Amino acid sequence: MKRQPTRAEREHMSEVASLGCLLCGSEASLHHPRFDCGMGQRESHWLVIPLCWECHQGPSGIHGDKSIMRASKLSELGMLEEVNKRLALRRKMR
Repeated sequence: MKRQPTRAEREHMSEVASLGCLLCGSEASLHHPRFDCGMGQRESHWLVIPLCWECHQGPSGIHGDKSIMRASKLSELGMLEEVNKRLALRRKMR
């Protein structure tokens, strides 16, 4: 059974989604990358990447043939780093 996110995690995920798709800038949902967990399990709700449907679940997306990810020259870890940079910049601008 998947653990429901806490209030703080929901707020973080909402802020990450508001960044827009990391690869194309469209409206985004969230991708939970898997680094050290098994199939059917997710990483922490703190480790999410904003991606549109096409870049996430589309044929060329991360759950497809990954060609959009290869074209961006970003790994999932690189995307998480970019998310953190954008969040830090946004918070600095407030």
